[in-house]
Amino acid sequence: NLGLAAGVTGYYRLEDSDLDPIALAKGNVRFCTPSTGDETNHLYGEVVCVTDGTVKEAEANSATPEVQPFEIGGTSEGINMPDNIAFQPGSGNAVLHEDAETGYGSPHNNDLWDCLPAGADQDLLTDGCVRIGTLNDLTSELTGGIFDATGTQFYVSIQHNIRGQATI
Repeated sequence: NLGLAAGVTGYYRLEDSDLDPIALAKGNVRFCTPSTGDETNHLYGEVVCVTDGTVKEAEANSATPEVQPFEIGGTSEGINMPDNIAFQPGSGNAVLHEDAETGYGSPHNNDLWDCLPAGADQDLLTDGCVRIGTLNDLTSELTGGIFDATGTQFYVSIQHNIRGQATI
């Protein structure tokens, strides 16, 4: 396979990642990153998480990184195009920002999803996500968000909205 020979991955459009604060508080390195996908071709995105041992192992480059899926797009929950991620301090929940094709299937727009951490079941997938927000301006796009240090305030960036002005 030409891709394997060139050393490339099967991931599509990785553009954001966030450290898992719960893992970090336990002295471990784990970060998660969405792979947006291509909704019009039914190549739905996903969120993968990478563990890299303890902080000391990661700093010494002595850990063996492992990649695990966290959320798989195109499932019954309705998440198709995860694009950005932000962990909520204290809870371990991850807010996913969707970057969907607004004309595909039916008119829809970018959504925010709050996803639980993986529980004590057999996999490392989120134990569920719920839609917590959506944009009603089909010309706009969520472009990331961040929690304040307390985890009680969440700030979202929106670009190219119908007014032509940046919105925060």
